[in-house]
Amino acid sequence: MSVNVPLLFENLVTMDELLEMLRHQYSRHTVYRWVERYEMPHKRIRGKLWFPKPEVIQWLERSS
Repeated sequence: MSVNVPLLFENLVTMDELLEMLRHQYSRHTVYRWVERYEMPHKRIRGKLWFPKPEVIQWLERSS
């Protein structure tokens, strides 16, 4: 079974894209803390964090 890579990453954003989405109101350190302590939705692919955009938006709305 082959996986279409563009589809795999279709709704995922990088840390930089997430910070841009958050208008740089939060630091990388804060996002890492959210991931570790508050179970912010994420995927770790080859050691790099990726964030499912729709799930993160819902998580942020519930957390505020």
